[in-house]
Amino acid sequence: MQEYAMTEYSQNAQPHFNLLRILGGWGNVNGPGLFMLRSMLAGTATAAVVGLAASFVGASIWGTAGLPFIIGSSLGFVLGSTRWYVAASQEALLQLDKYPSILRLHLVSNFPWKPELGRLGVEWYTARRFGSNWQMKSMLIAAWLTAQPALDEIRNRRETELVEAYSRQRILERVSSSEREEQDDGEET
Repeated sequence: MQEYAMTEYSQNAQPHFNLLRILGGWGNVNGPGLFMLRSMLAGTATAAVVGLAASFVGASIWGTAGLPFIIGSSLGFVLGSTRWYVAASQEALLQLDKYPSILRLHLVSNFPWKPELGRLGVEWYTARRFGSNWQMKSMLIAAWLTAQPALDEIRNRRETELVEAYSRQRILERVSSSEREEQDDGEET
């Protein structure tokens, strides 16, 4: 009965028509789909801003905004997507240096058609190696996107530890200062 309930839950928890799976094109893989979706969102937002700015300038100078909008929005899309790719690749390379095991796990699961990724040890996964060509960098970005929940959890746990340590330190400082005050009061009497 419990196995049936778990199977039913897993079937209902996953959408049957997942847009990111379709965009990724590889079954359950969502890394490439996330990669493409984030790139499109960054490019589209920048395209709208740059296209509208170009249309205002074009309308002011030439009295028409059609062609300036098309040129501006096209350039905006390229600039926005490229900027997102550069920022994402820098962050993914930084996270690879910090957490190679997690990103290795996500690389292997996101790219099952690359079995050599699973055969290589954790020491092989370096920022230098993945930053050397665009294919490796793109795969790393996709893995980094799917690893975000795990990386966020690590950061949250680390933050909680720091807050608790800071709180303990503040409590100890208060206790020691109140003990000093009591000693000073005792010496005065």
